Amino acid sequence: MDAFLSTLLVLLHLLCKLHNAICDACNAVYRRCTKPWWASTTAELDTLARSFDSTNKIPRHLVIIFGRLGLCDESVLDCVRIIGWCISLDVPYISFFDRNGFLKKNEFILKEEFAKKRPDLIECITWNPHAKARQNGVIESKSKINVSLLSDIDNKGKIATLTQSLAKIVSSGNLDQEITIELITEELQIKGMPDPDLALICDYSCSTHGVLPWHTRTTEFLMLPLYVNIPVKDFTCLLGKYNKCVQRHGK
Repeated sequence: MDAFLSTLLVLLHLLCKLHNAICDACNAVYRRCTKPWWASTTAELDTLARSFDSTNKIPRHLVIIFGRLGLCDESVLDCVRIIGWCISLDVPYISFFDRNGFLKKNEFILKEEFAKKRPDLIECITWNPHAKARQNGVIESKSKINVSLLSDIDNKGKIATLTQSLAKIVSSGNLDQEITIELITEELQIKGMPDPDLALICDYSCSTHGVLPWHTRTTEFLMLPLYVNIPVKDFTCLLGKYNKCVQRHGK
């Protein structure tokens, strides 16, 4: 029985690798068939951005999801490049989500690397506008690019904190309003940013990995298998795919 299960697991592993290889090949073919959106360098991306018109659909809020593969120091450089690309494309809100909070813990390193690589764009960025909005109710100027670093604290952690808070209020008898869906939605809402339009999953499995479950009702999820040294051509290819998506909102 054990030998049979071992053989079965090996076969499943090989099938998964074959599936990933086929997907990578399909993505390569797709990139070649979508040349108008294909930019191989940052300079080409800038040229591409200048050619956009009202028919091109650019996400207002883009989320990059780092899955179970985890992050490393090179991932910080990827984030720096992605922020620069989004500034070129005028994407006003960018969020990076990793469950373990690697980017939150290394926020200073990310800012330092961005200052080194793109000193010309430092003044264009507002970091973590949702935290500032939560503290003082001020939302930054729309002329800036808003970059947020999110983790489990901002989804499951927020639900747990809200539940504990409501339980304490109820047990103390100080609840002065009914607990409704509207109340919970307002408390869980991340102030200072719109719901995501597009999420790119840096992983080999198609999963939301727990990202903002109450904010992604109409979010388009696309796969970005590479999680280090992300090429600009893969990034722009997925934006081209998003540009062709028709969101019917359940209709």
